[in-house]
Amino acid sequence: MANLGTASEIEEYIKKNFKNQYLTDYNVGALEYPDGLREKPDLQNYVAFFINTRDKAKTGKNNEQRSFFVSDAKQKEINTLNDRGSRLTQDKIIEGGQNVLDNAGTIAAGTAAAFAIGNGSKIKDWQSTLLKTIAAGVAGAAISEIVQAQKLSDFGSGSTSRLTDVITLHVSEKPVVQYGVNYTNKDIGAIAGILIQSSAKTKLETITDSETRARALAEIAKIPALKSGGGIISDLLELSTRAKTNPFREVLFESVNYRTFQFNYRFLPKTPNETTQIKNIIRIFKQHMHPELSAEKLFYLYPSEFDIKYYYKDKENDYLHKFARCALTDMVVDYGGDQFVTFPDGAPIEIGMSLKFQELEQMTSEGINQNGY
Repeated sequence: MANLGTASEIEEYIKKNFKNQYLTDYNVGALEYPDGLREKPDLQNYVAFFINTRDKAKTGKNNEQRSFFVSDAKQKEINTLNDRGSRLTQDKIIEGGQNVLDNAGTIAAGTAAAFAIGNGSKIKDWQSTLLKTIAAGVAGAAISEIVQAQKLSDFGSGSTSRLTDVITLHVSEKPVVQYGVNYTNKDIGAIAGILIQSSAKTKLETITDSETRARALAEIAKIPALKSGGGIISDLLELSTRAKTNPFREVLFESVNYRTFQFNYRFLPKTPNETTQIKNIIRIFKQHMHPELSAEKLFYLYPSEFDIKYYYKDKENDYLHKFARCALTDMVVDYGGDQFVTFPDGAPIEIGMSLKFQELEQMTSEGINQNGY
């Protein structure tokens, strides 16, 4: 180590030798705004957008120079972290997808047979039903023969690899995260409620309590087949007794909302370098949020995915929430402020950019504890 004396010399040595020690695998600064980010005292908080491209895409590892991507060791680390969540891993998806292909004929035959039997067939028309079922089996066998010749490997893996270029932008607004789960109200019914409240082995015919039997009778009376002069008996019972059965409403858990995140920026370039950086940043986001077409233009290849992290002084900020892998679903760019004004070369003096990301993984208690979501 050099013989350093003054505080400024020590600070300069640290800046040269230890700056970006948590981002050493990446080309930091290539896509960055504003100038001085990570160096000026008031620009120490920033967000990094890491891009994961499809390996089979034109910009993917299969077609591009490998120098554009992180090392194999780093990619393995990234995949391990990404596979810790609730989202199915790419290997599992490929394995399951191939299993579906292998059984496609059986699935098709079963579906066709069920449709044939259920499509108005009656016992007296058993001959027609039999012929339809046989035809379904033949069709299923044909499908099976066609599909078994196909392999998911023919279409290429949907795996991704991390680019070394990373977009780094200052934190322009306070970070906000929203969590949401969904519940639904369900009526389990009076009879189920009666049995739940009674002993485990209670049967309706053994109930002796008068109120309980009355409630059971009222519930049975709701059966549409039990009508009196066109009206359901339960309506007559309710009207005559002025008492309504308790529906035993319960709240049931249904699902977890996907988290979404909004990032809004106003770019005010002060140097030609900032103007160029802004132009490139916008282009990269636009390019990687959209799908590619396959070689024969028969398929869309899924867009790139993003990993997002908050940093403070070149170290991930553990005081803020973490992100699961995201897709960029919406992007708005507006050129100019109240009026459209440009520099002498035509570059706008002000540009607005709004990004909306949606996570590809649903939140779970395990994910929050293990990954800091």
